[in-house]
Amino acid sequence: MAEPASSTVGIAIAAGTITLTGSILGVQYDALLAGLAGGLVSLSYLPPMRWSQIAGSVIGSSLIAGWFAPVASITAANYFPFLSSAGESGIRIAAAAGLGLCAQVIIPAAFAWLRKKGDVP
Repeated sequence: MAEPASSTVGIAIAAGTITLTGSILGVQYDALLAGLAGGLVSLSYLPPMRWSQIAGSVIGSSLIAGWFAPVASITAANYFPFLSSAGESGIRIAAAAGLGLCAQVIIPAAFAWLRKKGDVP
């Protein structure tokens, strides 16, 4: 099992990187933070990892949430009109948390799918 100190270091590095990257890329901070929270929850269901893997996993979750939550919230509001009463920011934050929670499964599945597509002649 990973030591608590190494997990804390990985999370601290990830949070600092997320803040810096989000400000450079112009991503909304609330979506990044919701993705970070979803990624941290998802870590509790993963096997122990090194701090670098923890940091990469949480950074990936946050960035996926930050980039795709606005698109997911607009799509959800268009396909499910009853959600529009929650407001755009509420839907965006919920979508970011969901994306952050699922990103640690979606990213490896996407890479496996791409590898499989590349192997077929």
